[in-house]
Amino acid sequence: MISRRDFSTALYRLSKAKGYAATVVLTLGLALGSLVAMFNLNYQILAAPLPYADEDQLMVGSTAWLEKDGSVMYPRVLPVSVFRQLYPKPSEHLSDQALFSFSYVGMTLRDLANSPQVQIAYTTPGYMRMYQMPLLHGRAFSADEDVGSHQAVAVLSEKIWREHYQADPATVGRTVQIGNQSFKVIGITAATFREPALTGPARVNDIWLPWDYAPGANASPGDVSGAHFYLAKLKDAGALQVFEQELRPQIQQKFQEAVAAIPAQAGRTARFHAEPLRQMMDGDSSKATLSMLIGSVLLLLIAAANITNLLLSHAARQQRSMSIQAALGAQRHHLLGSVLAELTWLLTAALLVAFVVAEGAYALLWAYAGTTLPRLTELGMDWPTLAFALLVSLLLALGFATLISRQINYQALQQNLQSSGKGSGVQISGRTRQLLIGAQVMLAGLLLICSAQVLLQSLQQLRQHVGFTSTDRYQITIDDMTPVPDASLPLEQRRAVYRQQKDELMQVRDILQQHPAVQTASVSNYPPISFDGYYGSASFIASPDSPTQLLFSRAVYTDQFYLPLFDIKLVQGRNFTAQEISSQALVVIINQALALQLRPDGNVVGQQLYSPDGSLAFEIIGVSLNHQLPDLWSPHETGRSYLTRNLGTTANLQLQLKPGMQIDKTAINQAMAQVSANYRAANIYSIADNIDKVRLRNYLTAAATTTLVLLSFLLAAIGIYGVLSYSVQQRRFELGVRMAIGARPATILRQLLGENLKPVCAGLVLAALLLAILWLGLRQTMFTVELSAGGFALPLTLIVLLTVLTSLLSVWGIIRKPAIYALQGQ
Repeated sequence: MISRRDFSTALYRLSKAKGYAATVVLTLGLALGSLVAMFNLNYQILAAPLPYADEDQLMVGSTAWLEKDGSVMYPRVLPVSVFRQLYPKPSEHLSDQALFSFSYVGMTLRDLANSPQVQIAYTTPGYMRMYQMPLLHGRAFSADEDVGSHQAVAVLSEKIWREHYQADPATVGRTVQIGNQSFKVIGITAATFREPALTGPARVNDIWLPWDYAPGANASPGDVSGAHFYLAKLKDAGALQVFEQELRPQIQQKFQEAVAAIPAQAGRTARFHAEPLRQMMDGDSSKATLSMLIGSVLLLLIAAANITNLLLSHAARQQRSMSIQAALGAQRHHLLGSVLAELTWLLTAALLVAFVVAEGAYALLWAYAGTTLPRLTELGMDWPTLAFALLVSLLLALGFATLISRQINYQALQQNLQSSGKGSGVQISGRTRQLLIGAQVMLAGLLLICSAQVLLQSLQQLRQHVGFTSTDRYQITIDDMTPVPDASLPLEQRRAVYRQQKDELMQVRDILQQHPAVQTASVSNYPPISFDGYYGSASFIASPDSPTQLLFSRAVYTDQFYLPLFDIKLVQGRNFTAQEISSQALVVIINQALALQLRPDGNVVGQQLYSPDGSLAFEIIGVSLNHQLPDLWSPHETGRSYLTRNLGTTANLQLQLKPGMQIDKTAINQAMAQVSANYRAANIYSIADNIDKVRLRNYLTAAATTTLVLLSFLLAAIGIYGVLSYSVQQRRFELGVRMAIGARPATILRQLLGENLKPVCAGLVLAALLLAILWLGLRQTMFTVELSAGGFALPLTLIVLLTVLTSLLSVWGIIRKPAIYALQGQ
């Protein structure tokens, strides 16, 4: 039983050993804080309840688009026309359903003078019911505004309402203009609404419109879209597989019927897949967060080994006071009570430091991982996290107390005063010291090697040149009011509308090239990397004789200024001419990756590529260098094509500004107004920032692994030095005798280093065995791990260097002085 006196006495003793107490508190606080933060992060992703009722019944439906040979072309798309047919007759396994889409082009509020860009979601009434959208004013969508009603109504977010409409309740009932359509505001969402992150954690929608107005809502049969989702709520959470098996053949049949008459599509299929809402929102983020949790556990184990040595050393220094207490009648449990009181003070202080460290970790995650990891806004001190922290602290306290109690020889303490204090009542045995060093080296080696492998891979990717220049380059998204041509119009009429759009935007380009801040300008559907990560696509066939062998490419529809603007190098051939752009000549520039698919040597200039139906033949006039920018869609460079065609619904301007110059939306809008009132600049994005968004996961990985490397190395250094220093102090008299009879300092240092390297080598061997087991285990999974020699050499060098330095530091205070000082215990 610990008494109040034990606590006051323990606090007094710690006040006399401030360095010891501070080291224990800070070491444990840092390690425990990182563990608490990583536990909370994984809890939010894997286990914390979503803010929706019956979350286990909520699911997201999509289809994998399969090639004729069964290979997956796109893992998550939606055949919109098929689901539009199925929507009026939902499955009997569902209690609610909704269609959902989002804007992937620039949209602005045209009723406001500053035309702020907004993110638009398109959905049906079921969305607002399933996710319990709270409203400050007005109402949600009703059944009268479901699919096919074409009711022009809107629900605004609280943020947009407050920032742009001065939080005026009278906004409900007014109209807002988005594109060329006016919408009546019927509701304002509450700030507490947490929408499901269906399109990634970075996107937050500002306005919800009826699904009828979504791009692609009237898609032709056979068209698929990655911007649409089917949302549903099951009556029974256990019926997910049954529901999936019910819809899969229906969707497959309807899709195959729709594409049967399209030569390039015939034979392809769409395989329906239903996944729980949580699984869809979290994606594969748990892989990254679990690895960070494992790293923080190893870090805590290293810290625990360090603290064990500090506690045992501190207990050894307290042996005289313990001997006095034992001589005066203190029993074993009295001594243990005193030890537990000290541990309580230390762990309480460490826990407070841990909470501060965890809050700092949350802030860093919000700042640098907010666009890649889900649910970061919900991080904070909650009851599960607090309970976890207290449980870990309790386990550490019990573990430390058990270790210390095993080192207390009560009978030796009673006899210690009689032998002038030269007994061994509390000492760390040589075997214990060896185990401490070996354990720390094993854990540090394991963590350092794993972290170094990941760190070097991340740094290698970050150092790679992306294949184009981004400095002073900007993407201008365009809000285009030009009415989308009806799908029922003849193809030539629809093309004429988009041809006029490109001609007008090229006039805007020419005007902007006269602006004093602009170096050059270009029009295209996308830059090399877009702010949202999306891209255009085009498929070709190498010969009309093989119409089933499609060649996929990321397509850019552009002009003759695009490649020079981004400094994209040509390894073969030439750029477009102004005449080819003006006439939309059937010429194409492809990248090396696509060229290698056509010929093993990549020499394809002058060859032909054909449209999937074989009706158009494009002459290859150039081959560009590959890009080196792995993204969400592909870890490797895919085929790319550059064409003279129309821009479509994703028209962008690309600007290269003169060094040190800036341009704003007002100047761009003035240039657009000289050509047509249909265009406005939605937003300006730096291409360099677009690259950073794609590389953010690499930046986060590099930062996290660097932190782990530094912390594990620091903790290992403190721990190994503490053990070696204690060992040397125990052998001070022995070393003094050896020096007195002629042993040179270098000889003593060499012998100590040889002794110290034995447990270090044992720890490294154990770490190697664990790594081998881990490697074999990963080979049986879907994980792919690339190993580098540097990832092994760097940690091993650091550990050996650490052993040499700590050995020198631990004995330097003895060997640098004459032997008499060691013999006298000075």
